[in-house]
Amino acid sequence: MTTIGRLRICPSDIGRRVSVRFFDADQLTDVLGILDSWKGDWPHGLLQVKKKDDSFQEVISGKILAAKVIEPEIGCLDLERESETTWVPSEKENLGDWVLRYSGNESARANSCRLDGRPENSVDESLLKIIGWYKERKAPAFVQSPKPGAFDDGLKRNNFIEIAHALYMIADTQSFVEENVKVESELSDNWLNAALTSENHRARLSEELLKSGEIVKFASVINQQNEIIAIGRVSITNKLAMVTTVWVSQNHRNKGLGRQIMNTLSNEAFNFGLGKIVLQVLKSNIPAINLYQSLGYQIHHEYGYYRHNRAQLAPEVNC
Repeated sequence: MTTIGRLRICPSDIGRRVSVRFFDADQLTDVLGILDSWKGDWPHGLLQVKKKDDSFQEVISGKILAAKVIEPEIGCLDLERESETTWVPSEKENLGDWVLRYSGNESARANSCRLDGRPENSVDESLLKIIGWYKERKAPAFVQSPKPGAFDDGLKRNNFIEIAHALYMIADTQSFVEENVKVESELSDNWLNAALTSENHRARLSEELLKSGEIVKFASVINQQNEIIAIGRVSITNKLAMVTTVWVSQNHRNKGLGRQIMNTLSNEAFNFGLGKIVLQVLKSNIPAINLYQSLGYQIHHEYGYYRHNRAQLAPEVNC
């Protein structure tokens, strides 16, 4: 199947205002309204769009030529696509709109296929190709998909099981100067070594990933012994700022250092003229989610990581 148009909505955008152009019989038709429901797998999924007059337009997903979330909101697929430019895998390949990603470490985001828009062929054929692609690299076959997603039925049918549930969170940027936090534009050996002391980060980090992105800033808090005791990273594009790699030393937690790091990263994005800042966090990480919500972050959408079950399951997945 040849991909046409641009599909920029998914079931996770239910409740958002959307514009959809689709084939109704042999004619192109446009509908504008609130995405009210999405049932079934692509390409036979059935969407309902609630129009201004409160009537509903039904659309078959495979008949969509193009669709997007209406500004000023950002849809889940646009957010996931843009965030990829802030944490760049070493190898990428497209399967239609789907994106195969590989970096050779344990970062799930940089070593999974992002299920996005339309696949190259049928869902079953494309998932089979994903399995083979990662097998060639001696890596497990992971996919990342919004929850709920347009390919949930296909994932179950092809023995992909969910192994992690994560959140995209978004907030307004703020001008907030923290005197205790140092910000650098280059990745220093000291910052990298501090990041690698965290067991939660070590396996998924590489110097290449940390440096990837258009503009990257590295924040740290240094104690009187000249030791880095807290870090955070923000990668900035002309559309988006994304926080990653926030860590506070075990002996210095519950002292507000994580909040200081987060405020500083938000300030960096604000200074570049961006109004929004985003992050990803595992749904099970309740302390981190509580911190982010206290700073004004709200859940934008949820997503899952799925692994083909013929491979031995990993004990842990890192975003």
